[in-house]
Amino acid sequence: MKTGIYIAGLGQSFNKETIEKYAQRLLNEIRFKTTGVDYDLAIEKINYTKDRESTVVTLFEKGAENRILYKLYDFKYHEILTEKFNNYSLIMRNFWLLLLVIRKFPFILKRLFFPKNYSRPFQTLYLFMIFLLIAITVILMLPATLGVIMTFFDADVVSNFISNVKDFFGISSDIPGLSKSFFKGASAVIVSATAVLLLIVPNANVLIANLATEFVCANDYLEHGIQKQLLKGNLELLVEYVTEHEPDCKIHFHTYSFGSIIALDFLHPFGGRVTRNVEHYCEALITIGTPFSFINTYYPDFYKNRNIDFGNKLCWLNVYSVTDALATNFRKDNNIGEAQFGLTQTTTKPVNINYEVTAINKKGIINFIMLYSIKAHGMYWDPKVEGQSCLGLVCDEMERNKLIEI
Repeated sequence: MKTGIYIAGLGQSFNKETIEKYAQRLLNEIRFKTTGVDYDLAIEKINYTKDRESTVVTLFEKGAENRILYKLYDFKYHEILTEKFNNYSLIMRNFWLLLLVIRKFPFILKRLFFPKNYSRPFQTLYLFMIFLLIAITVILMLPATLGVIMTFFDADVVSNFISNVKDFFGISSDIPGLSKSFFKGASAVIVSATAVLLLIVPNANVLIANLATEFVCANDYLEHGIQKQLLKGNLELLVEYVTEHEPDCKIHFHTYSFGSIIALDFLHPFGGRVTRNVEHYCEALITIGTPFSFINTYYPDFYKNRNIDFGNKLCWLNVYSVTDALATNFRKDNNIGEAQFGLTQTTTKPVNINYEVTAINKKGIINFIMLYSIKAHGMYWDPKVEGQSCLGLVCDEMERNKLIEI
C-alpha cells in the first residue's frame, strides 16, 4: 500500500490549510488523468499514541470494490514544537522575538557581504527589520498600558510613583519629561499606532502571536535542538503505526516549507544512523518550497555530519519556484534546471520540478517593499481546492516513478 505522511509548513493552521485540502487537490489531479471513473475521499481520525492524533485521508475509486489508490496521514508537529512557548503571554513572546532578532542581526548583516548559497540576503534583512518593528511595537504596549492607568490618578500620586521608581533603581536626578502628561501623551501615540495596525492587518493580534511563537520555536529547534527529540520521536511512532497497520506499505513524505526540514532531519539524522523503518519502508520524499538554502545560510551547522546516501532507494521530488525567496532549487545558481547537489555534495540529488505562477523576473523596489518574493512562498496552490496547484506536476512525476497507480 502506497502511503503518504503529510508534514505541513509553519503557519498553515492560520491559513486554514489541512491534509483534507491537500488530499482533495491530489484527487483532482487524478481525476484529470482519467475518464469515466469516479473518485472520492474517506476521512478518519486515529491515535498513534495515547495523546497524539493523526487525520487519515483515503483516496479511492468508487465501485464494487472501492479500490484504494492512496492513503495520507498527517503529522501534527506544531503543538509539539510550540507547547513550551505557548504558555507565555503576548508580551513575553515578543520580548523573546526581540532578543532573537537582536542576537541574529550581526549575522544577517554579515550575509549581505558573504551570502554563501543564498541569493536574497537583502530581502532577509528587510524581513528581520519588520520582525524588529513588530516586536518593539508590542513591547511598547507596556508603557502605553501604564499610561492609561496613570490617567486615573492625580498628578501627586503619579509624582510619588515616579519618585518610588527612582528610589528603587537608585536614580538621584530627575528624569526629564517624566510626568503624568508624558504618560498620557505616550499612551495616546502608542495606542493609536496599534489601532492602525489592527485596522490594516486582519487578525493582527493572532498573527503577531503566531509569528513570534513559530519563529522563535523554529529557531530554537534549528539552533539548540529544543523539542527535536520529542518531535522526531513522535514522527517515528507515527511511521511505526503506519508500518503496523498498512500491509506491505511504502511510505512517502509529502512536505511543505518547514515541514520539509523536519522530514530531512528525520531521514538524515546526525551521525548517519537511520532507523529500521526509514531503511525498509521509506520510498519517497516530496519537498515543496523547501527553505534548505535559507537554513544552510543562516544556520550553517544544522546540516553537518549527515552524509547518508540512499542511492536509488529513495525517490526525492523537489518542487520550487525561482521567484520564491525561501525555496531551493539545489543548484549553484538561481536558474531553472536539474539539481546539482543534494543535502550535501555527495548525497542523493532530488528530481527538480519547477512551478511558476507569474513572471519569473518580477523585480523592482515596489515588489521588494511588498515582500513579493516572500509572498511567492505561498503560491504553490490556491487557497481553494478547485484552483490549480503544483500537485499536477507532482502527480505526473509520482506516476512516472511508480509511486502511485492510477
